[in-house]
Amino acid sequence: MYFTIIAFLVNNLINTILLTLHNLHYILVGMNISLGFSDNKDHIQATNEAIGQAIIGLGKKRRDLAIIFTTIEFAHPLVLKITNNLLGEIPILGCSSLGIMTNKGIHKHGFAVLLISLGEQVFLNFAAVKDVNKMTPVAAGRDLGKKLLYGCKDVRRNLSLIFSDGLITDGTSLINGLQENLGKSFPLIGVSASDNFAFTKTFQYFNKEALSDSCCGLLFGGKMHFGFGIKHGWKPLGKIHHVTKSEGNIIKEIDGEPAIKLYENYFAKDALELAKELRRISIFYPIGVYLEGEKEYLLRNIISIKDDGSLVTQGDILQDSPIRLMIGTKDSCLSAAAASCEEAKKDLGAQAKFIMVFDSAARFTLLGRQYTKELDIIKAAFGEDVPLIGIYSYGEQAPLKSISYLGRAYFHNQSMNILAFGGQ
Repeated sequence: MYFTIIAFLVNNLINTILLTLHNLHYILVGMNISLGFSDNKDHIQATNEAIGQAIIGLGKKRRDLAIIFTTIEFAHPLVLKITNNLLGEIPILGCSSLGIMTNKGIHKHGFAVLLISLGEQVFLNFAAVKDVNKMTPVAAGRDLGKKLLYGCKDVRRNLSLIFSDGLITDGTSLINGLQENLGKSFPLIGVSASDNFAFTKTFQYFNKEALSDSCCGLLFGGKMHFGFGIKHGWKPLGKIHHVTKSEGNIIKEIDGEPAIKLYENYFAKDALELAKELRRISIFYPIGVYLEGEKEYLLRNIISIKDDGSLVTQGDILQDSPIRLMIGTKDSCLSAAAASCEEAKKDLGAQAKFIMVFDSAARFTLLGRQYTKELDIIKAAFGEDVPLIGIYSYGEQAPLKSISYLGRAYFHNQSMNILAFGGQ
């Protein structure tokens, strides 16, 4: 009798697990993926739960790669140790974020893992660079690009995926360094890690390490099919201005005057008043950089105002660049999210089997209580059951357009990036 009861309970438990894991395991014609997520308040239990789900979902398929996204409280050496112990000796990459996006919702606390079994005709290489600001971002980019290409020169390469520290002051130089080795028009798509708007420390995950001031990445090659879309939705205001003096990510003069005058004249406030509400102003009214040959302006958030009236931006602005003040609204933000999805679908040309989302933290702030509407738009575009994982970032790296996946990659602020994978 006791054995019968135990068998009954075990059978029920197995059925419950199978039901729970339904839709966690997906096949991309040769490539298998499995998603795991937990919002357990105990970060050790959450790590075990999420990885356990992903392992069971993948079944007996070979584990080739794990991508993990966590909220900031999971950036702990013990979490990485547990992850490595459970998954074994496979590449583990990812980063921290203020929120995690999955099919089930947007989570302000949690651990998400994407476990991948690559197809026979897909290969990858992975690498990381540390102390980016010490070695200079452009040198770090060159080094990472060189490491990613090592051993891959005779194989067709088709996508690089990059995770970097969101507090690196010169993200543009990092990209430029990468492109020196990967190629100016090679599809480079990436995301800058975030914290809980403290802007103190973000984390990048590379195998057993939780790093800061670093950048890690993946280089995919072989037979892989994907589509990409990027939009921001901010619109230009007023006339065109020109950056008459700049240095890296510091705009010193606009139209021959201290850069802050652009905002002082528009808002009829002095620098001290503007500084008090800088975060709101930067999100709603960033600077848009006109780039010849591109349809959209490249956005730059204002990080701080210097005593001499210079504007420190998140990303560089070249001297002599034409710029305009930009404005964003909730409606324009949501319209851009829909356009980004449609762009990715058009590029893919087939039903998406899996989606990655890199969404600016600024959009999260602008949308306020409507922040879940972006997820609703993505699911409406691709389907409720298409597996999805994403994060909110302090910067995005991608081309401004996705035609044939070509075009120089830029460092973006406030954009919505959709990376959709199809079958091989």
